Amino acid sequence: MIPALVILCFLFLPAISQAQEAPQPIVRTTLEQDTAIPGQPLIFRITVLVPTWMPTPPVFPSFEAQNVVVRLPSRASSPTSERVNGDTWSGVSRAYRLYPMVPGTFHIPGGPITITYADPNTRQPIKTEVDVAPFAITGEAPEIARDLTPFLAANALTLTRQVDGTPEDLAAGDALTLTTTIKVTGAAPMFVPPVGAGVPVEGLSYYPASPVLKETENRGQISGTRTETVTIVAENAGTYRIREQKLSWYNLTSEKVETVSVPAIDLTVTGPPVAAEPQSEALNWRSMAYWGAAALLLSGTFLGLLRKYGPTAAAFFQAAKATYEATEYFAYRRLKKAINSQDYSAAMAKSLDWQHRLDAAGAQPDWTALEHAFTSLGRALYGSKSPASSTEIRNAWSQIQTSAADVRHQAKTQARRRSKTPLPPLNPVDATKF
Repeated sequence: MIPALVILCFLFLPAISQAQEAPQPIVRTTLEQDTAIPGQPLIFRITVLVPTWMPTPPVFPSFEAQNVVVRLPSRASSPTSERVNGDTWSGVSRAYRLYPMVPGTFHIPGGPITITYADPNTRQPIKTEVDVAPFAITGEAPEIARDLTPFLAANALTLTRQVDGTPEDLAAGDALTLTTTIKVTGAAPMFVPPVGAGVPVEGLSYYPASPVLKETENRGQISGTRTETVTIVAENAGTYRIREQKLSWYNLTSEKVETVSVPAIDLTVTGPPVAAEPQSEALNWRSMAYWGAAALLLSGTFLGLLRKYGPTAAAFFQAAKATYEATEYFAYRRLKKAINSQDYSAAMAKSLDWQHRLDAAGAQPDWTALEHAFTSLGRALYGSKSPASSTEIRNAWSQIQTSAADVRHQAKTQARRRSKTPLPPLNPVDATKF
């Protein structure tokens, strides 16, 4: 009788283990297309299904890659459910938008998705990981637009310029302000290259401000504006011309290359009035002796104070200097200086130092655009292809400057929000005492 019972136990053990083992989550990925025009999105969708429910959202990989912008639009994630083996499984579906920035093939790394779901039998949370396989996407410019440098594709684009000042009536030292606005539909404004004020003209000084990017989204359609402001100061008398500015782009609707432009600006600058030379005065020896004695007295007093308080003051200023040099603002200024001098190695090093200081301060800005801008510049400077043009390099430096300013704006905004968090009361009232 006992051997028969043992045999029955061995027969039922697999069935018991299978009943206790929870069904594994299902993860499906779909890429609707793997090739897009640079600046246009490819939709990569991930669907996660579990037999019960997920008490916490799944943790997805970042899918970041060089020269690819990865974005999650509004309402990118949505709940979903399916019938699996006769049972209803619930889950979430998430759609990523992948934008190739330049022509080429780019490998998107996969990675694990961390999923937490309720056990069907015990309702206790189970945590598991499911790997997503890497894949590749391609950015391909149309044949008619392959010579566009830089490449820009959109459904619609306009270029306007506003002049504040009187170009035809300036005096040396006067200034006028050029505000250039590029409005784009069907592409993110971050893909719009800088226009600027053209090649600098000798006799005029240029003071550009950081460009302002504004993006909107309506039912999946991205549009926005890039606004550039530059102040031009006339240094010398004469006549000058700010050249016509052009921007060529590929129209996704008409499938043609189109060009927009703003007209040239002629400046007429007159010289400032010549100041009358002051008449020389006879030397007043008594007055000179009086002021000389006063200067000696002040010098003696200053030396006495310096001897007494100098070491303390020097230590104070050294401590203040060290404190200032340890701030995020000081690191950001050093980065801007490296960008202005167009020193790639120094800019990379200063960018990492600035990032470490922001991380230490608890800021969490989005570094994606700045990292892509550095990658684009590195490829333009040291790529294996033909050397990049000076326009491409200048545009890459401008994009780095814009992205760095945007990162600091995000960090300052987060700091202001943290400062508004209400503090707990200093003297809480114990209700049991009343």
